[in-house]
Amino acid sequence: MKAGFIAVVGRPNVGKSTLINKLVSEKVAIVSDKAGTTRDNIKGILNLNDNQYIFIDTPGIHKAKHLLGEYMTNSAIRILKDVDVILFVLDGSQEISTGDQFVMERVMEAKRTPRILVINKIDKLSDEKLAEKREEVKAKLGDFDGVVEISGQYAFGLPKLLEAIDPFLEEGIKYYPDDMYTDISVYKIITEIVREKILLKTRDEIPHSVAIEILNVERRKNGRDKFDINIYVERDSQKGIIIGKNGKLLKEIGIEARKEIEELIGEPIYLTLWVKVKEDWRKKKPFLKELGYVEEK
Repeated sequence: MKAGFIAVVGRPNVGKSTLINKLVSEKVAIVSDKAGTTRDNIKGILNLNDNQYIFIDTPGIHKAKHLLGEYMTNSAIRILKDVDVILFVLDGSQEISTGDQFVMERVMEAKRTPRILVINKIDKLSDEKLAEKREEVKAKLGDFDGVVEISGQYAFGLPKLLEAIDPFLEEGIKYYPDDMYTDISVYKIITEIVREKILLKTRDEIPHSVAIEILNVERRKNGRDKFDINIYVERDSQKGIIIGKNGKLLKEIGIEARKEIEELIGEPIYLTLWVKVKEDWRKKKPFLKELGYVEEK
C-alpha cells in the first residue's frame, strides 16, 4: 500500500473540482461555470491498485478583494507545504495569464514539494495548438517534475495522471478506510448542494454573494427528517432574485436540492429554505467565523 496527499491548485474556473469528481467517481465538490465555486479545501479519496490517493480540491488562488477571498486563497496556499505532491491545473484552451503566473509564484514557495503540471481541457485543442501550449508553458512557467495532458470533463488522460503521481506516494501507509471517498461531513455536503443549485440558476453577482447555513435539523422517528436552511445574501435585490416571481425560483432550487440530498442520505426529507439579507457578509469576520470561513490562529 502506498498513499499520499495531492493538492490540486490553479486559478479559479480551470476545472479542478470536475477533475477530482472524475478521479474519485463520486461527487465530492460542487461544480459550476462560475469562478470561485469552491470555497474550502475538500478531500476526494481514491483507492486503486493498493494505492490511496487523497486529492485536495482547493479554492482558486487569486488576489482577494474581501475577507472571504482572503480565506479562500490562504487556505489553498497554506496546504501546499503539507502535501506529497502539487497538481497545478491549467486551462489549456486559454492563454497563460498573469493569474496563472500568480499561482505559479505561490507553488514555487513550497520549494521541496514535487509539482506536476496538468494541462486540462485538451479536448478543445488541435494537435497544433497543443504543441504551441507546450512551448508556452516552458516559456512562461518553467520546469515541472511532470507534465500531463488531460480532459477532466471526459476523463481522458487520468490513468497517465495517476502514473505521474505514483512515484511521490509514501510506502507502507494508509490514511482512510477503503469505503471512504471524502472526509466532509454530510451536513457540509448538504449546504454545498443548496449553494450549487443557486449557482446554476442565477447569474451576475448572486453566486459570490451567497452563503448557506443549516439552521435546524428535526429528527422524526416515524416520518421524514426536516431540514431548515438559511440562504444569506448581501442585498434586498439579491433576495428578490433568488426568491423569484411568486417564489418560483426558490421553489425550483428547493426541489432540485431536496432530490440530490435524498440521494445522498438514502431517505426522503422535508427541506425548507429561507432567504436572509446579511449586508456585506463577505467583509465581516464574526459572521465568516460562524460559517467556518476564518481560520483560528
